[in-house]
Amino acid sequence: MTVRRLLGAVAASGLITGAALLSTGGIATASTSSDAVTLSASGTGANEVPAGSGEAGASVTGSFQLTPAGAMTYTIKITGNAEPVTAGHIHRGAAGVNGDVVVPFDAVPINGGTSATVQVDPAIAAEIIANPAGFYLNTHSASFAPPSGNARAQLATSSGAPGSIDTGTGGQAAQDSDAAAWVGAGGAVLLAVGAVAVVRRRREAAGV
Repeated sequence: MTVRRLLGAVAASGLITGAALLSTGGIATASTSSDAVTLSASGTGANEVPAGSGEAGASVTGSFQLTPAGAMTYTIKITGNAEPVTAGHIHRGAAGVNGDVVVPFDAVPINGGTSATVQVDPAIAAEIIANPAGFYLNTHSASFAPPSGNARAQLATSSGAPGSIDTGTGGQAAQDSDAAAWVGAGGAVLLAVGAVAVVRRRREAAGV
C-alpha cells in the first residue's frame, strides 16, 4: 500500500467514525442558537412594588436563554406561594418601578418548574440583552393579580457558563459550538488511532 493510499484509508476511517458519532447521538447538541445570551433573576415578595404588595414568604427564580432574533428558553420556579401561579411575565421597569408586560409566560411550566419556550419581539429582545436590569420577572396568582405579584426579580446577565441551556431538570446541555469542538477533537483522536493500527498491521505483515 502506498503512503497516499494509507493516508486516504485513515482519513476515510476517521470521517466515517465521526459521522457515526453524530448519527448515534455520541455528541449532545442543543437546538438553541450559539448566539444566545444567558440571563437570570432571583427575588422575593418583598421586592414587589409598592412595598407590601407581594406575597410574604414567596421567592421566584428564573433562568433564560435569549437570542437576538427573540427565541427564548426559560425556566421559572416559585416557592412559598399559597396559590397556583396563573400568569408570569417579564415587565419593562428598573428596580422599584412598575412597567408594562413585554414577555408573557405559560403558567403550566412555571407551576411545574420545567423549561419552556416563547418567541419574543426581536426589538424587545435587543432591549433586554442590552439592559437586563431595566426589566423584571414576576408571577401572579388569584390573590396577586397585576400589577402586583407573588414575587419580583430584576433580570441580570447570568454568571453561569456561556453557551449552555438550562434543561429545567437541574442540568445543562452543551450548545452547537461546544459540540463542534468535541467532534473536531474526537476526529483527531480517531485519525491518530487509525494510523497506529494500520502501521502496526503493516509491520506484522512484514515480520518486523
